[in-house]
Amino acid sequence: MENAVNSRIKNDCLGNETDKEYNNALNDQTMDIVRHKLEQFQAIILKDVQRHVNDFVDEVMQELRQQQMQSQEFSNFAQHQQKTGIWTNRQMGTIAATATTKTSKGNTTVDHKNKEQHIQETINNAGNTIRHLPDKIFTMRESYLTALLKVDHMKTIYHIFYAIFTVFLLNTIVQDYLANGSFKIGLDTFRTSFAKIQYVLLVWLLQHVFVFGIYYACHLWASWREILQPQSFASKLWSGTCLTLYALSQFSFLIIACFINFTLALPFASGIVLQLESIRLLMKMHAFVRTNIPRVLHGKVKTDDELTQYSIAFPTFSCYLYFLFAPTLLYRDSYPRASRIRWKFAITHLMEVFAIAFLYCYIHECYIVPNFSDFGKHSFNISIITVKLFTSLMPFTMVLLTGFYMILHAWHNFTAELLRFGDRMFYKDWWTSSNYDTYFRKWNVIVHDWLYEYIYKDFYIYIFNGSKLLSSLVVFWISALFHDIPLCFSLHLFFPAMCIFMGLLGVLLVFITRLAPKNFGNFALWFSLIVGFGALMVAYCTEHFARFNCPKLIENWWDHLLPHIWYCYHNNNNNNKI
Repeated sequence: MENAVNSRIKNDCLGNETDKEYNNALNDQTMDIVRHKLEQFQAIILKDVQRHVNDFVDEVMQELRQQQMQSQEFSNFAQHQQKTGIWTNRQMGTIAATATTKTSKGNTTVDHKNKEQHIQETINNAGNTIRHLPDKIFTMRESYLTALLKVDHMKTIYHIFYAIFTVFLLNTIVQDYLANGSFKIGLDTFRTSFAKIQYVLLVWLLQHVFVFGIYYACHLWASWREILQPQSFASKLWSGTCLTLYALSQFSFLIIACFINFTLALPFASGIVLQLESIRLLMKMHAFVRTNIPRVLHGKVKTDDELTQYSIAFPTFSCYLYFLFAPTLLYRDSYPRASRIRWKFAITHLMEVFAIAFLYCYIHECYIVPNFSDFGKHSFNISIITVKLFTSLMPFTMVLLTGFYMILHAWHNFTAELLRFGDRMFYKDWWTSSNYDTYFRKWNVIVHDWLYEYIYKDFYIYIFNGSKLLSSLVVFWISALFHDIPLCFSLHLFFPAMCIFMGLLGVLLVFITRLAPKNFGNFALWFSLIVGFGALMVAYCTEHFARFNCPKLIENWWDHLLPHIWYCYHNNNNNNKI
């Protein structure tokens, strides 16, 4: 009996100890859960605080930059060599993507400065660089006009242009109502110019399927290159085959767009949208390939998880997708990002784009059609063309200035605001230029950066052995060619006037105006811009209407290359003699 009691007491003690151990384990598990939840909460709080701090710092820095410019009003913009670094576009020995920026999700990315610098040094040593050329800098900054319009004096000029546009609109309404009894305000021209735009949208979507395929093709090439051993014959054969296919695909991409333009007989506006979008996507694809292929070749980009100290993972598709729609042609893994979207700012610029589009319709109906629609029906000489030129200079000057504002300022700021793209320096103060060398660098910074980064640098380093002159000439000729392609295919004619103006006269003006005094040079530049752009527009308008009013006879293959103006001049003069 005593043994049974002792055994029961012993079992009770053991049970109590087991219960205590169980309770302790349960308490420990509960504490672990609570600790884990608290750590998660702490991480969320810190992440949220960090995000708010970053947003606050971005806003403060932007306000400080704005205050710096406003404090001096026009002085910063009038100086030839500006003391502030806000508008610096390039810097020696700096990689644009080295700064800590924000990804598309708004999170702070890892600073890859050391990695990128190591890669750039390797590439420069391998390429036996003659002289290290400066690199593009991406930073948070507004566009020039956005900054200038913070000044009351400039805002007044801006309001004057709004008033002029309102007068044009009222003039159109009054004329339409008194002449036709209805209000058109350019809607017929707008509807006609953008006819068949649905086909352009369909082609644009199909083009993006091809553009997306370029990313996966590059990734596939990089993966198989690692498998085949980089220095092996199989790897070199694989790389050479991929390079050939890439070159053929890019050429075909542009040719197919031109062929579709002709086949569908797209009107001018729809055709120019298709051609410009095709060229933009072509430049985007080349920028991505040209930036990432050297990294892979020098072993600094890996497609697997085995990343070394100086290696960078192959760019994600989200980086590539953001780059395709960002208002820049230079590829970076990340860009400076704004903290929020200013919807009022974005909608205002979108409305300005539509307003200028209707202004173009007004100019077409009131100046271009009355002045050029009968060209080619009657005999003409140089005097008649000169009169048409000078009567059209002011409308065409308005086309030049509003075209700059619509595309380089309003549209790019609209897309940049939607994507929170931080660097808004799409152009510089080209209006203060005293020579064409400066003007070409400041007029369109987006395209100039692409030409400099992927054309000028490659020819300067690898082909012309450090020759600035030859590299610059190649840039001019390529730029002239790709300015002419959209116009010729959109107007459905062969008339390479842009190649002549940019590829020949533009090069000559660069050398002629370099030694001009500042004030006289600025006057000469504006005068030549007004007359030169007017002459270019007159040439395209006369050739376009002569194509319909005086169709030429095609007897030999070179007849396709002769301008309609030339044929009309000789044909009408011969008829008058008879």
